Amino acid sequence: MNQQPPRSVKNAQDQRVRRTYRSLIRALEELLCESMEEEISVKQICERAGIQRTTFYQHFRDMQDFSDWYILQKQNEFRSIASATISAEDERSAFLEVANSTMRFLKQNEKLVRCLMNKRLNGKHLVELYVNTCVDEMKAKLKKLPDADEASGRTPIAFLAEFYVGGMISAFRWWIVNDRPVTEEEFMRYLRLRVERMNKQ
Repeated sequence: MNQQPPRSVKNAQDQRVRRTYRSLIRALEELLCESMEEEISVKQICERAGIQRTTFYQHFRDMQDFSDWYILQKQNEFRSIASATISAEDERSAFLEVANSTMRFLKQNEKLVRCLMNKRLNGKHLVELYVNTCVDEMKAKLKKLPDADEASGRTPIAFLAEFYVGGMISAFRWWIVNDRPVTEEEFMRYLRLRVERMNKQ
């Protein structure tokens, strides 16, 4: 009969797994920032992380499997930030909640975001994946608005989410690429002013 390992052994195993994952993530992010190549190999990841390839394959089938897992971790990180905000009352507050979540995510991952502006990971454009995650969060917030259909002027929520997020991401890209030509406070004020004026027209 199979028996569960003692709690102390299980905790030690869990800690080793978490350490392995942290090492792999750190190795991937360093390689993404350093390498001009689109494809990163299991061999490169393992050498940088200081782990055996057999250890890697205990957790992931191949590099694609690891890439998909990593992307999911980053998407979930953003979603956890976005879901922590107060429920929006109108389009303006929904947009500002997503913008504030984006700013918090950027501050936690600034170096990585700068590295990944125009990068792909095993064929997937990372900024595009982030945009899609933002759009999903924006749609979720808009759908929760009181009388969502009426409040949107019967504009499809999918269209509104793409419209708001598209402008926001372009603004963030401008801010990052140009090395923050205005302060964070000014940048967020500009976003607030734009969306307030749009909603008044």
